[in-house]
Amino acid sequence: MVDFFRTCQALHVDVMRAIALGMGLEQDFFDQFINASDNNLRLLHYPGVKAEVFKLNPGQTRAGEHSDYGSITLLFQDRQGGLQVKLPTGDFIDATPIEGTIVVNAGDLLARWSNDTIRSTIHRVVEPPSQDDEHPARYSIAYFCNANLDSFIETLPGTYATEQDKKYKGVKSGEYLVQRLRTTY
Repeated sequence: MVDFFRTCQALHVDVMRAIALGMGLEQDFFDQFINASDNNLRLLHYPGVKAEVFKLNPGQTRAGEHSDYGSITLLFQDRQGGLQVKLPTGDFIDATPIEGTIVVNAGDLLARWSNDTIRSTIHRVVEPPSQDDEHPARYSIAYFCNANLDSFIETLPGTYATEQDKKYKGVKSGEYLVQRLRTTY
């Protein structure tokens, strides 16, 4: 499990370097903000459920609509399906599992950092496709990538013209994470 965590950390660095280049920054811009591995790995299990549960409770979800708090989330999902992402139009589309791929969701901290140039991925887990009267269990692994907890996160250069264009005040990553967790739990 430790090796998997380290592999995910290396992928976090690679993705953030790609984002930096895409935003016109130096490739290693984010390195100083993500080198402490202040990330979380979560094993997720959605138990099998009878199809009638969803029929009797229209709109029922396995995980309600939300966004993640950090910079990005790496999501490894099984073949069961059910993950949906929200489009800018407000509609949800299936994030159909594709073997050998990883879903990368942008998080709220990256949205703040980029002044909403990159928006948080709103997502949920709904009733999966089923051929039977029972929906099988769903398993996934979420690797939540955060900035170093002691890093001060400010709006990135090039994402605003004047100080008034900044949508967010600077924030210490760890304090932001704790504040978000407190409002959730």
